[in-house]
Amino acid sequence: MSLSPVDTSGFGAYAGPVLRAESGGAFEFEIEDRHLNGADRLHGGMMMALASIVLGQVAKETAGAKAPDAQAKPLSLNCDFVSAGERGDKVEGRAEVTRATRTVLFISGELRVGTRVLMTATGVYAIKEQDAA
Repeated sequence: MSLSPVDTSGFGAYAGPVLRAESGGAFEFEIEDRHLNGADRLHGGMMMALASIVLGQVAKETAGAKAPDAQAKPLSLNCDFVSAGERGDKVEGRAEVTRATRTVLFISGELRVGTRVLMTATGVYAIKEQDAA
């Protein structure tokens, strides 16, 4: 399976690299020392940043499919911690649109290491025209 980097410019650059299957499938992330907390586990803030990247990318693609100049703006992101990741683990992120209206997307996702769930997340995103506030 061929992987390509996800655009994680800005703050996301501290989180990456985040890769994605060429076919638009799962996201992949390897836990490095800089992603750990004081207990040598994946930092909760890092998990939330990764969830934001995964759900946000799916929202961006979905909004773009509705209208080429549309953007997805986050309204909310709710995260639930389930278990901890460890140095060297390869985290897989997946998300799907569970409901879409003309102006709002509802997205559900999760972060896993193998079959072990690290985090579940839900997000709500507004679809905005590019020059709209």
